[in-house]
Amino acid sequence: MIKTLIVVGLAATGLTASAQSNTYYVNCQSTKAPKGTLQRPLNSLDQVGKLDLKPGDRVLFKRGSACTGTLAPKGSGAAGSPIVVDAYGQGAKPRIQGGGAQDAVMLHNQQQWEIRNLEITNTGATAGKRRGVRVSARDAGTLRHIVLSGLDVHDVNGDDTKDEYGSAGITMWVEGNTTPTIFDDVQITGNTVTRADRSGIFLFSSWNRSGWGKEPGPYQPWTGVRVTGNTVTDVGGDGIVLGSVAGAVAEHNRVDGFQRRSQGYSAGLWTHNSDNVLIQFNEVSGGETTRDGMAFDVDENAFGAIFQYNHSHDNAGGFALLCNASGAIRGAVLRYNLSVDDHYRGIENCSGAIESAAVYNNTFVIGDGVSQTVVNENNTTRRNVSFANNLVLKTGSGTASFQLRSGGYVLENNLVHGAPAPAGAVGTVTGDPLLTSAFRLQPGSPALQAGRSIDGNGGRDYFGGPIPAACPPDIGAHQLSTC
Repeated sequence: MIKTLIVVGLAATGLTASAQSNTYYVNCQSTKAPKGTLQRPLNSLDQVGKLDLKPGDRVLFKRGSACTGTLAPKGSGAAGSPIVVDAYGQGAKPRIQGGGAQDAVMLHNQQQWEIRNLEITNTGATAGKRRGVRVSARDAGTLRHIVLSGLDVHDVNGDDTKDEYGSAGITMWVEGNTTPTIFDDVQITGNTVTRADRSGIFLFSSWNRSGWGKEPGPYQPWTGVRVTGNTVTDVGGDGIVLGSVAGAVAEHNRVDGFQRRSQGYSAGLWTHNSDNVLIQFNEVSGGETTRDGMAFDVDENAFGAIFQYNHSHDNAGGFALLCNASGAIRGAVLRYNLSVDDHYRGIENCSGAIESAAVYNNTFVIGDGVSQTVVNENNTTRRNVSFANNLVLKTGSGTASFQLRSGGYVLENNLVHGAPAPAGAVGTVTGDPLLTSAFRLQPGSPALQAGRSIDGNGGRDYFGGPIPAACPPDIGAHQLSTC
């Protein structure tokens, strides 16, 4: 049973220590002498920072209250007994307002923490390097179990520096070069990030393949990372970035309005220096500018990344980027995604080579007034990419085209209607696909059973329907045929 409560480390209050787990109450509007009890709560973030927190302890902030400064609690929990920060009482989430500090909420070299149900702001008089939530580590080994959930982060006026340790609504990073360091079991779930510069949610480690960061060490990917059910809106640069992770999952996230104020290059949801990342069931829109500005990005030294069942629309920079400069991209898959009215580029490529990638069974709808280069290679560096079973529908004014320069793209069994069929393609279908307003195929569509069979196709289409193995698949993100 949790005991309430004896505070450790506040000598001025005359409080003493307890060996049991404790609950500490915080209300920064309280004028009573602080003891951390429900009746006499702590009333400043400095007091919270002086607590000697132990496994199983809880720090609860009163709903409807607001504290100014940096929440930087000390200590670490233990397996099965994390330290928890949460809310109590009724009303609006308690607010932590950084007031222009570098961080409104901060953990460093700590583990077994859960931070839930806070409102977090960090606005300074002028833009500067600052974050809403920062969880970081340096030369600390493996740090386990970090949960950030139900946080409403907004109005973080960070600067525009594209710095791995830069400004963001929520960021986690690892640095150092003497002790390999990772986070294991990271859950970033159900948060909102609004009006943040530069990034929305950003994960990074200097222990990466590319040598990015101030003190790069050998590749050490984080494990057990899940970024799910978050909403990121109106951010200056990148939406959600997963770097130096293995087996991470990003799903059911909503990014709307990114690359809005940055002079650099930003995308909606992307991964780099990673292994076998799964990005699915996300919706990304409102990317501004063509300095990237596309929904998704398989970036340098991302191996085995899968982007599936995502919805991209109304992005100025396009649908997706395969972006290798001097490293590698290997085993990337983009399948059964829906792109609607994305401008400029469908699949863009950076300057470097691509070892292997497969783009198949996606639907590209390019509507009135929208122009797009469906596949764009801006140089002749060879890229080994299969582009198959994709449906490209152009309607109304504007153009759709293909710019293929390396000879490495292999185009097979695509449907292209309302635009010229790409040169060198095999099995191209040109008839009207007969899409409904919900982007589903109808009986009689020339896309039915016109694709080529692809092993390991995930077993389902964008809408959740099965992909039968007994007949060729339909072209595009919808599988209507049942054989």
